[in-house]
Order: sequence, then C-alpha cells, then structure tokens
Amino acid sequence: MRKPKTLLPKKIGNWFIASALVFASQIASAAVDVSATVDRDALNPGDTLTLTINVSSSEEVASAQPELPPLDDFEVLNTWTSQEARASFVSTPQGPQFQTVRATRYNFALQPKREGQLRIGAAEVTVDSRKYRTKPITIRVAQGAGAQAPSRRGGGGGGGGGIQLPPGFEEEEEDLFSQLLRRQAPPSTGSRTLPINPDEAFFIQVDADKTEAYVGEQITVSWYLYTRGQIRDLDTLKYPSLKGFWKEDIEIATQLNFVSEIVNGIPYKKALLASFALFPIKEGSATIDAYKAKCTVIPMVDALGGFGFGKAYTFTKSSQNISVKVKPLPVEGRPEDFTGAVGTYDVSARVEDKNIVENQPFTLKVRFEGQGNAKLIEAPPFQPPEGLEIYDQQNEARFFRTGTSFKDFSILLIPRRSGEFTIPAMKTSVFDPKTARYVVKSTEPIRIIVGKGTGGGRTQSLGLGDGSAPKKGPEEPKLALEWKSSRGVGIPVAAYGGLFGVFGLVLLWRARTELGWGQKKKDLLRQLRARLRRVEDRASAGDWRGVGVEMTNAIYFVLGEISGEGGANVELSKLLLKAPPSVRRELGEPLTKQMEVFQVLSFAPEGVVGSLKDPEQMKKAIAEMGRLMERAVSLGVAQDDEERGAS
Repeated sequence: MRKPKTLLPKKIGNWFIASALVFASQIASAAVDVSATVDRDALNPGDTLTLTINVSSSEEVASAQPELPPLDDFEVLNTWTSQEARASFVSTPQGPQFQTVRATRYNFALQPKREGQLRIGAAEVTVDSRKYRTKPITIRVAQGAGAQAPSRRGGGGGGGGGIQLPPGFEEEEEDLFSQLLRRQAPPSTGSRTLPINPDEAFFIQVDADKTEAYVGEQITVSWYLYTRGQIRDLDTLKYPSLKGFWKEDIEIATQLNFVSEIVNGIPYKKALLASFALFPIKEGSATIDAYKAKCTVIPMVDALGGFGFGKAYTFTKSSQNISVKVKPLPVEGRPEDFTGAVGTYDVSARVEDKNIVENQPFTLKVRFEGQGNAKLIEAPPFQPPEGLEIYDQQNEARFFRTGTSFKDFSILLIPRRSGEFTIPAMKTSVFDPKTARYVVKSTEPIRIIVGKGTGGGRTQSLGLGDGSAPKKGPEEPKLALEWKSSRGVGIPVAAYGGLFGVFGLVLLWRARTELGWGQKKKDLLRQLRARLRRVEDRASAGDWRGVGVEMTNAIYFVLGEISGEGGANVELSKLLLKAPPSVRRELGEPLTKQMEVFQVLSFAPEGVVGSLKDPEQMKKAIAEMGRLMERAVSLGVAQDDEERGAS
C-alpha cells in the first residue's frame, strides 16, 4: 500500500504564494537611495560649506551615522541631523498611486584649511545592515571663487540649530567684515570687545566679567550680536569649546531679541547669542575661544541722501579669543575641613520629618547655596551622636540661570533608641575669592525627639560608601494550602495549578500569534544592540567623547520608545515618569547614576573626566548600561503587552 504524500492544503499554499508576492513587492518598493551633496562647490578662503548625506526610502529604514572619509583639508565645525517625510501621487502601470518618501539627512558644516582643488571622498552609510557608498565630491577654494548668495533659510545648521529671527531683521557685507573684531579694550576686571571702525555694521562681541580668577571661581561670559543693518539668517557653526573650564549654561538663544545700544556714539541693535558660567579647572593660562557663525546680511547703504538696504551677502565670522590667568588656591592657611567650595555660600541644615520613631530612618538635609559651582562641593565631615547611625547618603545639585547654585546632601539616619538627641553643628570652610581668604561656615545644632517604635522590626544600617542592601529580617512561615473533595481526598493546589498553567500557556501562545507579542521587544533589542556596537567601536578607537554621546543617545532612544514619548527633546526625569512603573521602580536610580557617567564623558572638561575615560572603566560602564537598558526594554515591553492583552 502506497504511503500517501503529505500535501500542503491548497488555501494555505495560496496564502504563502500571496504573502511571498507581497513581501517581494515591499522589498522592491522600499528601494534605498543614498547620496552626498554640498550647498556650494566653489568658495572663498574662510567660507564654509555644508555636506549633506541623504538617506531616502519609501519605507521606514534604520540608518547608522555615516562614516566620513578622511577630511584632512577640512575642519568639521558642526554636525546635525534632520528628518523629512513627503507624500505625492505618482503614475504607475496600475494607475496613480499614493507614495510616501522618508528621508534622513546627516549634515556636516565644513571649513577648508587651504586653497586649491580639495576632494571629499566617499562616505559609507549602513542602512538595515547593508552598506552604501556615496560618490566623491571636488571643491574649489580660491579668492573670488565663491558666489556670494544668501544661505539656506531656517538654518538647521550649527550647534543646536539655526537661531530664529523676528520679522524685519536681516543683514550685511564682506568688505565691512574684513574690518571687524580688531580691538579688545579690557576694563579693569574683565574684557569686552568693541568695534574700532564706526562704519562697521555687524560684529560679535564677547563680554567676560573677569580675566583673572582662582581655580573654581566663577567667570560669567556672554556673546552678543551687534548690527546696524538687517540680519536675515544666522546659523551658529561652532560654540566655544572652552577647554580648561567647567561650563554651566546660563542662556542659549533660540531667537534673537534685539535691544538698542549706543557704542562710541554709534547706534546698534544688540542681541544675546549665548551666556555661560565658567569655572577654571587648573592653574595657569586658559583661553575662552571663539563663537563662530554664518550670516546672510543686507548692508544698510546711503543712497541719494536717504537710507536703504543693498544686496544680500553670506559670511562666516568669529568672535575674538580671551586669555584668562588662573591662580591657584592658597595653600597657606587652608583648613583641613575645606571641601572644595569656592564662592560665596550659605550653609544650612534641617530635619523635615515630623514624627521620628526608633529604628525607623529619617533624613537630615545639609544645603550649600550661593554664588559659585556647588556641584564641585564634597560633603562636610559629620559624626552623628551616640544612638544615631548613618544608613545612607545621597546628594543633588543644580545650577540656575541667575548664576547661583545649590547642593543638597541628604543623610539618612536611624535612631536606635527613643529619647532626645542633639544633632551637632557641622563646620566647613569656603574659599571666598573676593577676599582671597578661607571662611568658616557652620550649621545650627538641631534638637529632635525620638518616639517609641510600635513594631519590633529593625532596619540594618549601612556605612557610607557601602553599596550592599539592608539585611532582611526572618521570613514569615509560609502556609501550605490544600483543597479537599467531598470524599475527603486531599487534592493539592499544585495539581490545579498545573492544569491552569497548561491552559494559560495555550492562551499565551494564541495571544502572541494574534497580537504580535514579543515582536516589539525583538525590534527594540536589535536596534539597541546595534547602538551598543557603535559605542563599543568608539571605545575601541579611544574616542571617549564619542562613547559618551553615543551612549547618551541610546539611553534616550530606549526610554523614549518604551515611554511612547520619544527621546529627542524630553528630559531624562520626565521620560522615567512616563515609563512603566516597573521600569521606574527597578531601574530609575541606577539608570540616572549611569547616565551621569556618560554625560560627564560627553560634556565635562577633560580635567574633570579623569579616570572615567580609562578603557577598562569605560568597558565596565558600557556593559552595565547595556544590561540596564536591555532590562528596561524587557520590563517596558512586557507592560505594553499586558495593556494590549487587556484591551
């Protein structure tokens, strides 16, 4: 007897064929186009150009940051990324079809280092695991080669994007710019650059409140745009790098707000570009480097006895550098309790808990607040009185736009008996740069009353710096449950649990099949691991700045996806608030702490980064953050699947 062949049912076979055709058509329609363009291929020395690498497709694709060729003849001033989606009707053999094209543009602001025929080689872009290469581009740099034409409106260029301009403000001309930024007339304590030629219609002024400071002393620096003409477009190409300083933002302009000012008897319009609080890191000499911007300007001209505006021109100009002399903190007379506070501070302590009972923790808060960088202050020495134990210690710091800052030290204490306690005053020394002396600051003693506890539980204390968790008390005895039938035969709960477990597994399998459970997790983990590989590549190349930036972006990407908020313009704390409760409970604190590490690698001055850029330490930090983010994906997607199942 012949054994019958196992045939695929006709309907299922047809379904597979149809699916294959649909899949093939999707692949064909999702063609990827990768190209490189420049906004100009001939320019004058000192001008800039924008190299744009465009990745477009009719479907959503995952593209990595382009790998640029060696750019020995160019300085990369800035980079930024933009995205666009546009829809249109196109003619096809089947008739008009609605087509959507999605594009990601990677932009690079470049400035040539020399004249001549310069070559930008092929860039490589990875799109959905496939590599694409662009065509090389040749640039001619020579005096008079650049056509002076208006730049692209809306900018999108420079550090954080183009600055928006109110209606009616537009700008100026090349031969005037060659006379700009030539004089620095420092006041007695600071430095302010001013125009020397009364015909100047545009310049960038830098204003520093001092050019001599102690290590850790605050220097407030601001950059302003002055104009007599009309400014149409302004793109920030380069914010000052400020090496040798700890930097805190006071204000970064997103829109130019002009006010009137008379300079040497000449009326100007003035608008703030950026303002920072700088804190020198080490003694010696430091430089506040240039703010660089590209502008499209319309010069104001005197015609037939009246005033008007001429042709628009595009220029790239910079502010002047300012040298700062950094003095060391005095060694003679430095107290042992000096914790790094430089500035003018008030120190206070308080206990916020109303009801304090024995064996239950309460919080003592110590605050430094005033003019200076409180983030650099270390905790003052503290010895609790007999009967109080230190359980844990945390700190929080913030810098305000007013130039002031604070740092809170939260000390968690556990009273081991009831009764009255006096928390002693804490003394610490602060260096006041105005008087060049160390000043002793002290908190007031605090009297507390500890009541009797109602339970017998006891919280295990931790020494400061001990990362172990509190020890758990004895576990309660577990109850063994058993169901009995009417015949008196005992049927263990486990038997029923097994039956329900099998039934639950069947339901879970159906749910995963019908609702697509697990697919989002796979997609997110795939994208996360691709980002982590880029971080590891940066670490292998010794690019610790790149490690910080790439990992910070990966953190915002993961939390943005699982919170449904997107991570582009949302603060980390807000993303955690939007994330599922399980993510906040389990990962909120470790993610925040690890984030601080990579933010320091990204933005802090090299002197502050210290051992964080050590290859082995970076490797451990990357591995730990990778573990935390994979756990966040698992928790976040599990919550999402539960909500989908409930709906």
